[in-house]
Amino acid sequence: MPLLVAGSATALPGLGDHSAQAAAQKVTTQTDKYSTPTSQPGFKKLAKKYKTAIPIQVLGINDLHGGLETTGTVKIGDATYSDVGTVARLGGSLDQAQNQFKKTQHAKAANTFRVEAGDMVGASPANSTLLAHESTMHTLRAMKFQIGTLGNHEFDHGLGEYNRILKGNKPAANADSLVKAYPHQASNINLVVANVVKKSNNKIPYGYKPYTIKTVKAHGKTAKVGFIGIETTDLPHLTLLKNYQDYKILDEAKTIAKYDKILNKKGVKAVVVMAHTGISSQDGKTAGSAVDILNKVNQLDKKNNVGLYVAGHSHQYANATVGKTHVVQAVYTGKAYNDTQGYINAKTGKFMHLESHVYPVLPAKANPKAKTNAKVAAIVKDADKRVAPKVNAVIGKAATNEPITGRNNNSKTMENAAGELVVDAQRYEAQKNGTNPDFAMTNNGGVRSDLAVTKNGDITWGAAVAVQPFGNILQVVEMTGQQIKDALNQQYDENQAFYLQISGLTYTYTDNNDAKQPYKVVDIKKDDGTPVSMTATYRVVINDFLHGAGDNFYAFKDTPIKASIGSDTDVFVQYFKDMAAANTPVKAPTLDRKVYQPAGSVVATSTQPVNQVQVALG
Repeated sequence: MPLLVAGSATALPGLGDHSAQAAAQKVTTQTDKYSTPTSQPGFKKLAKKYKTAIPIQVLGINDLHGGLETTGTVKIGDATYSDVGTVARLGGSLDQAQNQFKKTQHAKAANTFRVEAGDMVGASPANSTLLAHESTMHTLRAMKFQIGTLGNHEFDHGLGEYNRILKGNKPAANADSLVKAYPHQASNINLVVANVVKKSNNKIPYGYKPYTIKTVKAHGKTAKVGFIGIETTDLPHLTLLKNYQDYKILDEAKTIAKYDKILNKKGVKAVVVMAHTGISSQDGKTAGSAVDILNKVNQLDKKNNVGLYVAGHSHQYANATVGKTHVVQAVYTGKAYNDTQGYINAKTGKFMHLESHVYPVLPAKANPKAKTNAKVAAIVKDADKRVAPKVNAVIGKAATNEPITGRNNNSKTMENAAGELVVDAQRYEAQKNGTNPDFAMTNNGGVRSDLAVTKNGDITWGAAVAVQPFGNILQVVEMTGQQIKDALNQQYDENQAFYLQISGLTYTYTDNNDAKQPYKVVDIKKDDGTPVSMTATYRVVINDFLHGAGDNFYAFKDTPIKASIGSDTDVFVQYFKDMAAANTPVKAPTLDRKVYQPAGSVVATSTQPVNQVQVALG
């Protein structure tokens, strides 16, 4: 399930809380200043002292989320780049980076490895979702990704379904006709995951291996490189119970240390980890669970050989060293990639030098020497053509032709128009179905994008599904006023890492003299101004992800279910159809449902500052 995080990077879920277990290594944050590897000073020539060493390159991505044509801005280091992204440009950028490496290093051997750190699919646009993400897997194959691991979104429809599209097997007999008609082919990605095991037998599922070993060559010499895959232990908070209940997710650091030692015994002294664990480099500082995990790895084994850690999950830019290990993360949705180049000592088999950088996926105009990958572009074009009739179907009308913006345009009270439109729609449809809801709430990460509106003010099926792509089941549950207050307070116990969009109620919150929960809710009212009683019971529309305490909202867990009203995707689409039938153009809600009142103040105001360092996780 997707997440959006706001707050200090040192305490972000997905950015981790492993620090109490491990002594800190020195963390040195790098600041990327160049937009292409061909302009990177350290990559322009072969240093004399490494002429007899074995060169190696690792090109990595994370959190693609089926973003076949996703574009936007991205901040890398101190620079912000516009119009970046798309898998066709990503493919061309990776080709440019690999060609630069070969030319500079005179590397005739296949010493470049393309790797991914999870969440390649899920929470995706329609040209991936409607084709069961097989179009995304086709592009990864065309871009020649060799090694990958699991993120939380690979579990969205059950790990068995992800394994199907990974291997290119046929879909189930009841699959949608679009999926059945789409070509099925293996991705050619060697999936490695070391810390996911079945509860029934403690074995890694589907025949996946914990690591893979590759050989690099140069100057008539060879060396071995090990690649370990790691899933986040936060998985139970990030997907539905049915998707993870058969598995145990083992401690990341202990697992890395274990397999590093196994690789060492096999003669592998150069190790790369791909881990779906978050990290962020901001304002010259780097923090997150990847840092905490590496601290613990070094505590467990100071002589470990982990030289590179390709991170994911927190959707942030990161480039740093933690002790001797380089850590990188290339934002998300194909807007950037990381390029690590270095050398292995042929005698010891160890990394003797590594240099890591993160680069934007620039448009052709900004980087014409990176040729758009024509094969990847053709896959995307074909996917668009297949889904176009459904995606472009008009289902509603907006009051203006402006997009209704989502979580990238939060108010200071962490409200956004698309999010509040989602919960308004859920409450409306639940009322229409006779389930008598009082309120509706959804997690911030469940609202995936802005709601796009055409120049004519039309709202299409594809635009609606981009906002609500998951198909989670909406349930009407019964909660006491106290449980509702508890849920609202749980927004503030992790630096607003996870927050709610709300409908049918307003509330006031204020400062709280507690570092672990800096704000607290002081009163809650219905829309009509009636106070919410702590002892009374109310009906609340939530998705089944929240009902399982997703995003750490434990106040929702196991509350009595009174009704179900269908999937969030279908309900959102139906809402626009209903508004169109009623000749009611859809408007962006006013962001005034959460009111911040400073401690000691009598007059409530929603304009006071609230911690808002936003980090998207997924």
